Amino acid sequence: MGKTSEAAILALARQQGGVVGRSQILAAGMSDRMISRRLTTGRWERRYPGVYVIGGAPPSWSQDLWAAYLAVGRGVVSHETGLVARGIEARLVPRYPLTFTVRHGDHHSIPGTVVHQIDDVRPHHVGLVDGLPVSTPARAIVDLAAVVGRRRLSDLVDVVTDGKTSIACISACAGELARPGKRGIATLGAVLDERGPGYVPPQSELERRLFGALAAAGLPLPARQFPLPGRGAVAGLVDAAYCDVRLILEADGRRWHTRVQDLRRDHLRDAEAARVGWQTLRFVYEEIVGDPDHVARTVADVRRVRSGLMAEPKQPDGENR
Repeated sequence: MGKTSEAAILALARQQGGVVGRSQILAAGMSDRMISRRLTTGRWERRYPGVYVIGGAPPSWSQDLWAAYLAVGRGVVSHETGLVARGIEARLVPRYPLTFTVRHGDHHSIPGTVVHQIDDVRPHHVGLVDGLPVSTPARAIVDLAAVVGRRRLSDLVDVVTDGKTSIACISACAGELARPGKRGIATLGAVLDERGPGYVPPQSELERRLFGALAAAGLPLPARQFPLPGRGAVAGLVDAAYCDVRLILEADGRRWHTRVQDLRRDHLRDAEAARVGWQTLRFVYEEIVGDPDHVARTVADVRRVRSGLMAEPKQPDGENR
């Protein structure tokens, strides 16, 4: 049992830069007494509380990253460190300090690391790189916009759009996360406007492209210029609506600085519709033109989910609480 457990730990350590965490060791079948024995004999070395370096493992950046990741309490490798982990090597992307993102109140303080507490990291903003959860390049740029100056942000956008992501992907990620008071969004919007095509299409043209993407994917066409659902607190029309599943589609061709200025108005409109059970999907120009297949897949997925939810029988008051 002991030899089998140790072999499993050694195999795991080879995948993690030579380090393992206490929870991993216990899960493999070893005990705290076995850990203490290996520390006493020098076969293992304590790097941080609950994190151990296997004897003979050479120091490396990967080892530092894994050790800090395990010590911080997991989370996501993010910001500059996320870019380095994805192979972006540049003067503007330092390898240290190591940077992570966790939920609010969910981390340990580790020397040599910066831990950001952010609650809006979504599953598609993260991907595995050599076993570690790492922010996508687009998400890393949105996060960095909150902590670096405009000049450096401009240079970072240029670095990551040279083969790692695109202006369209960054724009889509920023649009998804934008909200009144979200730090860095206005600065990032100005940077994206400088690098964007500079073209603001007529709303009718952008809607035509949106409906074309839906039709190409075999989706039913929504109702156009539909009255904004709600209780009358906010008036107006929405670009399109699927009444059968209470889903609104908005095509946004505004330049970024205008989008940021109008964030509060957009959120008021979305909230008004949500009060009566409608969900709003907003697609920016860069998404509709640059990746219409993704737009159509998103609409199809949300339609399917909402159709299932609306088909569920309602529970009488007092049940299903």
